[in-house]
Amino acid sequence: MLKPFRNFSAGVITIMTWGGLKGGISVALAWSLPDGEWKPLILTATYVVVVFSIILQGLTVTRLAERVGRAPELPDS
Repeated sequence: MLKPFRNFSAGVITIMTWGGLKGGISVALAWSLPDGEWKPLILTATYVVVVFSIILQGLTVTRLAERVGRAPELPDS
């Protein structure tokens, strides 16, 4: 869908999708629920899933980048 507007290197779209928003919409929707007996449970479950996805995706994005041929370029120290 983005091809007419911009050319991306191979693997960039995959990495951007994997490392995209981490549940901001889910948290906002959970907070917008009316007060009730289920709201705390839904908020807790939402935060657990979001934190889990941040950890999982954060720890695997380097391997994904290497797999698609976009290994990170780290500065020499």
